[in-house]
This record gives sequence, C-alpha cells and structure tokens, in this order.
Amino acid sequence: MNLSPEQTAAQLRCPHDEAGKAFGQMMNLRNLTQILGSFEAVQLQNGDRILETGCGNGGLLGYILSQAENLHYTGLEISPLMHAQAQAFNAPFLEAGLADYRLYDGGALPFADESFDKIVSVNTVYFWDDAPSVLSELSRVLKSGGRLCLNFCEKDFMARLPFAAYSFALYDAADIRALSENLPLRCIREQRSRDWAVSKSGNLVRREFVIVVFEKY
Repeated sequence: MNLSPEQTAAQLRCPHDEAGKAFGQMMNLRNLTQILGSFEAVQLQNGDRILETGCGNGGLLGYILSQAENLHYTGLEISPLMHAQAQAFNAPFLEAGLADYRLYDGGALPFADESFDKIVSVNTVYFWDDAPSVLSELSRVLKSGGRLCLNFCEKDFMARLPFAAYSFALYDAADIRALSENLPLRCIREQRSRDWAVSKSGNLVRREFVIVVFEKY
C-alpha cells in the first residue's frame, strides 16, 4: 500500500475500506509481541471476564481463550470494519457463548460497573479523545482486584514516525500514571521492551514500547 502519512494515521485510528482490511491483518501480526505480552501481564485466571479495547479483527481470540479455563472475552471497537471481521471470523466462539464483540463511539463504555476481571488495550492511547475520561471509564468497568494493562510506544519513539504527526496524542508511562492519580488504580508494573518491527514505509526498526499494569483497589 502506498499511503501518505496522513492516510496511514487515519487507518491506524479506525481501519476502513479495502486498505483497512490489510491494516487490520498487519496490526494483528506486527503487534504480536505487544499483544501476547499484555495478556501475559494481566495473568489470566480461570473464570476471568476479559475486555480488550481496540480488538481489531479478532485473529487471536482462540489463543486468548486458551490461556485459562472458563474465560469470557469481550472485544470493543470503533471501526465497523474490524467489528464485522471479528464477528465473522470468530462466529463459532460467539455461538458457544465464549465471546462477544461490541461497537462503540469511543466515549462512555457500554458496560455496567465492575464488569471485567482483566482489561487489555494495545496501542490505543494515542487515539483517546479525552484521556482522563477514558481511563476513568476503564477503571469503572474493572472489578476490584482486577488488572488493566496498557501497552504503547512512548513519546520519543512515536515522535520519529511521520504518521504520528496526524491526530496522535503521545504519552510516556509517567503521563498515564499521572492520569490515574485520582482513580482507584495502583500501578503494579511498568516494563519497557523492544522488538523488531516493520515500519509503515517497509523499513526494519527496533520498536520500543512500555507495558503499564494497574490493579484496582
């Protein structure tokens, strides 16, 4: 795909049209290290109810549900295309009552208080239109004792990417921790890692990202 940085940014925020299908698959595979590390970080336990925001096309659902017994997964998306693809690809899991997918507008989460034991979100913080409100909502729907994992690339790395100049909000882990100060969230883990990734221009890069895990008290 030969997209401009602005077009790339728009697809990363909300995959759409034919290019969006390719972006959904690409993000599923090229973010694999981050996704797997995030689910490991929340330490899934038997019977957990899991929420993933920005779940994409749902290609890893089988893996996620295999990490413990009697799990239930909910995937949340703002992209109608990703929502439809996830539902179609994972129809057997949905029919078995093991998972569901929800489409929303990026604002208030469409769930009751304390609905989930574990919440995971990978590379979504850049697109939060109202970061304090989003983090508050994530805290609201998390059960007491539950864990929230946010995995993202920090400012120094993101600022070097041409597409990040278009409607991306950039954060360090310290910024996210500061947003949590008035919420019942305690940061229990902050870990920086690197992996090999292919940039949107096709170049190999050493991607730097951080895993931030909160526990609700």
